[in-house]
Amino acid sequence: MYPSEFEYFSAESVEDALSLKAKYEFAEILAGGQSLIPLQKERLAIPDQLIDISEIDELDYIEETADEIRIGAVTTHADVQKSAVVQEHVSLFSECISKIADQLVRNRGTVGGTVVEADPDGDYMPVMKLLNPDVVVTGPDGDRVIPFDEFYFGMFTVDIEEDELLTEVRMPKLPLVADAAGVGSTYKKHTNRSGDYAIVGVAAVVHVDEDETITDARVVVGSVGPLFSSDDAAAAVVGTSLDETALDEAAAAVEDDAMPDQEDREGAYKRAMAGEFTRKALQTAYDRSVEDL
Repeated sequence: MYPSEFEYFSAESVEDALSLKAKYEFAEILAGGQSLIPLQKERLAIPDQLIDISEIDELDYIEETADEIRIGAVTTHADVQKSAVVQEHVSLFSECISKIADQLVRNRGTVGGTVVEADPDGDYMPVMKLLNPDVVVTGPDGDRVIPFDEFYFGMFTVDIEEDELLTEVRMPKLPLVADAAGVGSTYKKHTNRSGDYAIVGVAAVVHVDEDETITDARVVVGSVGPLFSSDDAAAAVVGTSLDETALDEAAAAVEDDAMPDQEDREGAYKRAMAGEFTRKALQTAYDRSVEDL
């Protein structure tokens, strides 16, 4: 199917994009188009106008500060994935991007478009919830800086007004816990086929002391109903050197916390895979945390 007819505008600046949004009530923002265009083809999105922000150079950057990696809204997945500073300081973000769809999508899809879409089955969501980056939205009255946990209301719903535009994501550098001797992180994804949406996606970060004992952990699970953090899974491994008992308890906690949309065999399968991939994620994060001790 083809999209419905629409007017096309290529914004030259953030101010230009905001002016166009204010002028046209039923306009949509086009960044990479990897989510919006398929919706248009299915007539699930029928905008009267498209405002293309992909050529706004001021929104295409990756910058390092003392505590953050700041990423402009139209920076592509591919550019973030291969960024040396992202790989050094927020490696699980680069790892998660490597599992998105295929290279063609990663070359066009953008950070801002993905965060605004807030698809609970998207690979970004567990990492965003785990790291809780600040999201910057710009409107007629200037910028609002919103922690992701406050920005994300739930599936496909975020705190952005009709006259605002997401302009930046500020990813905190790991470690998130002071005085950790080692930190490791990962994103694990289970799919039927490479490039598919996740059946289960798990982001994990583990901090250890000099004795290789876990002092802090975080686990976030996506694609199994609502996006959620499992405090019980994290608590199960803190104070351990990640033995099998701790992993079993963490997996069981995630299975208890999960609320898959389906209650039949598919739901039971998703629960089981959420537990299994929590085990895998915690083990990988722990192994990475002790590598440099």
